Amino acid sequence: MYIDAQNLFCENKSIAAAVSPATTSETVSDVIDLGNTGGFIHPLYIDVKLTTPFSAGKITKITVQSSASDSDFSSAVDEIAVVPPSTQTKAMTLAQFFAMIKPQNRFIRLKFDAGSSPVGGKVTASMVNGVRVEM
Repeated sequence: MYIDAQNLFCENKSIAAAVSPATTSETVSDVIDLGNTGGFIHPLYIDVKLTTPFSAGKITKITVQSSASDSDFSSAVDEIAVVPPSTQTKAMTLAQFFAMIKPQNRFIRLKFDAGSSPVGGKVTASMVNGVRVEM
C-alpha cells in the first residue's frame, strides 16, 4: 500500500483527547481535501489501525464524514459508519473498508465514537490505494 501525508487522516491520534466537536464521546481526525474533482466515481479505501490499545473503553463506531464547501464541517454528511471489533486491548486493525463520497463533497474526515471516559487508545488512519486482494 502506498500512503503519503496527503492521504493520512491521523497518526497515533489519542482517542481520549477529544477535539472539535468537543464532546466526551467523539474525536475527529484531520481533514483530507479531495480537491475540486466534482466527486469520485471510484470508492475510497479507508484503513484504520489501533496503534496503542485501550486500558478502559473502546471505539464503538467509525464514521466517514464529508463536507461540500467548508473544512470546518458546519454541515457534515455522514457517508458510512462501521463498527470495529468489540475487544480493543491490543494493537490491531480496527477497520478496512470502501467508502463512496457524495459527489461534489470536497472534504472528508473520520469521526470516532468512543463512549464516555476512554483511557489509552491511539489510532492511525489513512486513505490508501493499491489494495491487495488474496485469492
